[in-house]
Amino acid sequence: MKKLNNIFLYLILTLFLCEELNSENLPLLSYQSAYEITLDKNRKDKNKFGKSTIKEANGELLLDWFNNCGSWSSNQRMFLSFLNSSGIGTVSDINYSITEKNDGTEMTFALQVKENNILVQRVNGEANKGNKMKIKTFSPEEKILEFDDSVIFPHQHLKEIINNLGTKNSIFSAKVYEGSIPNNFLNISTFVNEGSAKENPELMPKEVINKFWTVRMAYYKEKNQTPEMELTANINRQGVVSYFKYDYPEYSLIMKLKKLIISPDMCK
Repeated sequence: MKKLNNIFLYLILTLFLCEELNSENLPLLSYQSAYEITLDKNRKDKNKFGKSTIKEANGELLLDWFNNCGSWSSNQRMFLSFLNSSGIGTVSDINYSITEKNDGTEMTFALQVKENNILVQRVNGEANKGNKMKIKTFSPEEKILEFDDSVIFPHQHLKEIINNLGTKNSIFSAKVYEGSIPNNFLNISTFVNEGSAKENPELMPKEVINKFWTVRMAYYKEKNQTPEMELTANINRQGVVSYFKYDYPEYSLIMKLKKLIISPDMCK
């Protein structure tokens, strides 16, 4: 499933929140979490005569998100199996890690994707930002890239999202580079729902503020008018994500939180 090769690009843009305090003076939490992945069977698509469709999808996302005292890191692993209407199955194993400095000047990234236990993609590199953004990739090939200073890292993009939770400043756009598509950045249009809601309290440790906002993002490649994917996520002001929904042109995936462990703050 080629769309999955870039799935962590969208996920990390939701999770890579800044180190600063938000508008309610709540420090972001380091945590470990697990999500159950299922296919959205309530989605209604037009009849795609003669084309195979996704009939089943299930799996698990494991995510570690922690403060390094000078940067934030995320290590993620996704196991996901698909079955299409022709009875052909695919099992994907995706590992992604990213570390970005608190001031948004440096970032390292690494992605490995296996399908049916065969390596299909490996990406790693580093990026620095001053007057311009400079990227050096080591695989799939050694390459030097350069973008203008309007392109930002996920850290800078997501701190604007979290600072706008619950405000009327709900719609904005940005160009964001995070590495899993090594040669390109994405244009992202973001909408933050003004209202909040509570999640299942049984899943929330005592450190977590049970007040979540729905954020929706549309991802566009270069000058395309049609988004590659749309992402919906429920986020609180401590950087905890309780729910994801990925809407691709062909199918939708739902990821629901099933376990959350708060990690000790090692930077006090």
